[in-house]
Amino acid sequence: MQQMGTNDDMNALVGKTLGQFRIVERIGAGGMATVFKAYQPVLDRYVAVKVLPDYHARDPIFKERFLREARAVARLDHPNIVQIYLFGEEENITYIVMQYVDGGTLKDKLKQTGALSPTDALKFVIQAAEGLGAAHEHGIIHRDVKPANMLLRKDGHLLLSDFGIVKILEGTTNLTRVGTGIGTPQYMSPEQGTGQPVDASSDIYSLGIVLFHCLTGRVPFNADSPLTITVKHLNEPLPVAFLRQVNVPQPVEQAIVKMTAKVPGERYSTTSEVITELLRAAVASRIQLPWHMMPPSLSIAPDYQPFAGPISNPAQSNNAQPYVASQSLPGLASQSTVTISCFRCQAQNPSDRLFCTSCGYELADRKAVADRIMGPNGRPILARFLLQNGQQAGRAFRFHQDLTTIGRTNGNDLIISGRTVSRRHARLWFDNGRWYLADMQSANGTFVNSVRLQPNLPVMLNDGDIINFGDEVVQFNIIY
Repeated sequence: MQQMGTNDDMNALVGKTLGQFRIVERIGAGGMATVFKAYQPVLDRYVAVKVLPDYHARDPIFKERFLREARAVARLDHPNIVQIYLFGEEENITYIVMQYVDGGTLKDKLKQTGALSPTDALKFVIQAAEGLGAAHEHGIIHRDVKPANMLLRKDGHLLLSDFGIVKILEGTTNLTRVGTGIGTPQYMSPEQGTGQPVDASSDIYSLGIVLFHCLTGRVPFNADSPLTITVKHLNEPLPVAFLRQVNVPQPVEQAIVKMTAKVPGERYSTTSEVITELLRAAVASRIQLPWHMMPPSLSIAPDYQPFAGPISNPAQSNNAQPYVASQSLPGLASQSTVTISCFRCQAQNPSDRLFCTSCGYELADRKAVADRIMGPNGRPILARFLLQNGQQAGRAFRFHQDLTTIGRTNGNDLIISGRTVSRRHARLWFDNGRWYLADMQSANGTFVNSVRLQPNLPVMLNDGDIINFGDEVVQFNIIY
């Protein structure tokens, strides 16, 4: 098999085998790589295989940097980062094998829907910020934050991809002129566009542009040439008028303005600050977000105001009142409000809430459609966890006949906040009348009746089993 170069060469890979991976179809292409869906018979799973063009792969400096950066990125373990399984070179083909995500990209979604609702826009951008934060903690800057590098599962969970590719290419390319920085000009920070050194604040700038795009359906700066786009990023103020045309709440607008400040030092310094401000802006604007994104400790002072950046719209009245957050969380009381019970934890909630105020489960209970197998009493066979220790000791949670991921961070269906619980710890699911549990390569292990599970090897659960997620103890029961 020869090194792939042209589009025809790349298409010729379909149906062929690369190592232990059978190429099924081409699912994406860009200036840096072509991506294929492939099947791995050994593990009976689909993966994504990213093949790099030969004009990069022939460069010995590129190969050295590629292996070094790929190893660094492969060590990242976070629910919002695409997992890398394998990388290397075979028969002159340089490739990366990674997790296959079945819902397309955020770019695809924006093409289909145009502007997103504030809820969806913040949900996606906060997840992206979580993944970027984990990378920044390991000294890895993405350098190409854009919707095309944000993969979506069908359930709306977002994963970042293509970490480190730009850095690899920058190390083998002479960049000396404005507008020649490797990346996507529409989302690049001013310093990256001019070939200057970048840090985490550059990723934050790009993420702010992505949020602008999600809310308005367009990027703030565009032109016929990359150079002109870069100059606009350098010199033109953010066109907030487009945000106001679609009624983006002022707290969200102000957060975007600070994320996209021209000077790096005037932006948020970390993605944690970005997430906190976006959550506060959501509360202030009464934007409902999934429960696991809203930490219970988040409190809003009555006089809270997000970043008070410069107002770049001269048409705005000087007498306009600042947007002040209410002390209450989203969900206003109404005379027609009634009380409903949460399926998962049985807590009582006002009917004007979307998510349970106790456990965060969606009160619409749409997962109930998965319940297809009934018990002897004619009711669905459900699962229940009764937590035995830790901060949530004594609490019980029920589960439909669906897949439930368990971990301590955002992106999991059930969050157990123990220090020994991994970010992605385990998964519970129902199949053919039985409940199964599998460990997801957790650091401290998953145990059933004191026996440690092998990673990714499911075991069948029985009523009354005792499960340990690290040090957190749970009693499992089957209920009808």
